[in-house]
Amino acid sequence: MREAVANIEPDRPPDCLQSASAASTDTEPDRLRSASSVTERVTWVLLIGILGLALLLRMGWPTLAEFKRDEATVARRALAIAYEGSLPAKGVATSTGTANLPLTLYLSAIPLRLWRDVAAAVLFVGLLNGLAVWACYAVGRACFGRAVGLVAAFLFAVNPWAVLYGRKIWSQNLPLLTLGFFAALHATFVRGKRWGLVGAFVGLAALIGVHLGGLAFVPVLLVSVLLYRKQVAWVPLLTGGLLFAVAVSPYVVHDALHGWPSARSFLQYTGGEARFSWDALRYAFHLVGSEGIYGIAGGLYPEYLAGLPNLWWFNWVMMGLLALALLYALIRIAWGSVERRRSLVLLLLWFAIPVLLQSRPTAPVEPHYFILLYPVQFLFVAIMLVDLFAFVPGPTMHLVGRQVPLVAAAFSVILLLWGSWQVAVSARLLSFMQRHPTTGGYGIPLKYTRAAAREARQLAGSSGEIIVLSTGVNPAVDETPAVFEALLFDRPHRFADARWMLPVPDGSRSVYLAGPVEGGSADFGRASADVGRASADVGHASAAGDPDAQSTFAASAGVEPILHRVETMEYTRAGASVALPDGWLYALLYRDGTQREDVLAGLSRFPEEIRFANGTAFLGYGLAETVSPGGTLEVWVAWWVRSLPPAGVEYHFFAHLMDEEDVLRSQCDVAGFPTASWRAGDLVLSRFPIPIHSDLPTGSYHVVAGQYTYPDVANVSFLDAAGNPAGDRLTLGEVSVTR
Repeated sequence: MREAVANIEPDRPPDCLQSASAASTDTEPDRLRSASSVTERVTWVLLIGILGLALLLRMGWPTLAEFKRDEATVARRALAIAYEGSLPAKGVATSTGTANLPLTLYLSAIPLRLWRDVAAAVLFVGLLNGLAVWACYAVGRACFGRAVGLVAAFLFAVNPWAVLYGRKIWSQNLPLLTLGFFAALHATFVRGKRWGLVGAFVGLAALIGVHLGGLAFVPVLLVSVLLYRKQVAWVPLLTGGLLFAVAVSPYVVHDALHGWPSARSFLQYTGGEARFSWDALRYAFHLVGSEGIYGIAGGLYPEYLAGLPNLWWFNWVMMGLLALALLYALIRIAWGSVERRRSLVLLLLWFAIPVLLQSRPTAPVEPHYFILLYPVQFLFVAIMLVDLFAFVPGPTMHLVGRQVPLVAAAFSVILLLWGSWQVAVSARLLSFMQRHPTTGGYGIPLKYTRAAAREARQLAGSSGEIIVLSTGVNPAVDETPAVFEALLFDRPHRFADARWMLPVPDGSRSVYLAGPVEGGSADFGRASADVGRASADVGHASAAGDPDAQSTFAASAGVEPILHRVETMEYTRAGASVALPDGWLYALLYRDGTQREDVLAGLSRFPEEIRFANGTAFLGYGLAETVSPGGTLEVWVAWWVRSLPPAGVEYHFFAHLMDEEDVLRSQCDVAGFPTASWRAGDLVLSRFPIPIHSDLPTGSYHVVAGQYTYPDVANVSFLDAAGNPAGDRLTLGEVSVTR
């Protein structure tokens, strides 16, 4: 009937033949056009609602996004492109050590150039991933119809894993590019647009340019070309291949000029021992719902679960639907129109090949490897459901200008309930991470580190320098330095490991940003103006046992002695701390002027500074007189940078416990303040916690200290009054080991 009606010419009858009963223009073709117009308007309303929801979930509350080392590294390198003229040929490293291509960095540089705030990159990546929901609708509608596009887009929009990954600044696959690649394949092999193959090659280059995981689409393209080779024209094939080669050539040339490190690392990864694993298929199914997402809450996941209705079994329903949808797609390949069969084949290649490639991994498989599947799972489910309801008999109801089966209406209600629960899962995760930012699974949200960086900037003013005190000093591998390297990129700043080193610059204002640390107080202030000064003996680990000198810091990976020392120095003032809701904080302190005598308070001073051959000089030390076996001997050395050492040389410091026969009995070697960060005039306190073994005999010992080049471990000589080498280790003092 519908085909017959479609062929009727909707000519209007002559006016003279119109009767009262025929005066209405509501002919059957007109009604069809009217219903179609209503359906189209409803479609656009639904699509706008779905897109708005997708953008809200991905772009809303940008400062609650994860901002760990991976995200910070991408942001910092993108800032270098935007403001420092950097033009990298390679991107950030993968977990296997192979460098990615740099497309992610260049994309991230766009919003950062417009707004010099890391939040701009969060909003930008959220926008791209929100637009991917619209692209999902467009591809679904073009290939399988309007209803498929809407259902798939809705499932994609509310999916918590897609929302979580869609808010992250990192070097991973963008579903928007994946959909563009598939659309080009569909145009080429289904619609017969042979030049679409050029778009497929460009899309493939973009996918690989974002992340090397995009290599999974190389066999997708090759298999498609082999299956439908009659659709392939040589000129588009060669053109696409040439554009692909041009796009990846800077990366390949750079790797070749540097000895092929990425290629060798990749071959080492792929050539490792492979074992069959179901993890790839398991994660592919988990990502269709929200299964396992509660693990992001770390050890507090029971509390996270307690804030949601127990509908997690719904995930198994969705995974079951995906399994049925895949089976249905395999069946439908055997019958139906050529266009539909080919569309399904391309979808199956998209889903199956990335999963198969990770089914015999040489390293552990992670869930985020399968972002490149999005949103193919939702397209499969939508195709099956829409086809099912198209053939389900039963009562109907008049809705939006057409008769709709009651079963389909009921399904729409279920779909809304599913979407509401999925949105609740995402909203609960954001709310939970705001209240528990240090669980470890999610990472401290950008909100807190960004606030700490802003406070540090304000304290530093226009000319101050910021010293970040944390564990670790290398932004390439250490979390806190990576984060603040990005957030403080345009301000003078340096890093020191608060377990071992405390630098005090020779400047008009120095600001210390310390953390994250566990705080006994949210204020990082002194209990009184003279806290700890009455007993400033730095030869002891800390004043934790003295209630009059109690630091506001609790133990945090061994950083409390140096942080307590900073807090109690006479010319140091407390700034506003940034308190995290679960008891941790970022603390800020500052010093004005060049007076630094308080740094040496409580130390034993050398009669004259002891100069070393590398331009440094020892000024004094702190050393306890007695220590017990099984304890720790705290040794402190104050030194300063008279002149900068040769570039490219790294120095480490040591303190050794020697017995009366000058035999080494224990030691502590530290770095913690990279030589490349030294500035002439820096005054530094180095801390050496020397372990005292429980079986060490009691008696008299002495402590020697010095420094050596690293990694060749050549001791640096100290000099006599005439400037000649006088030895390579300096005796500090005596200590008694007593029980």
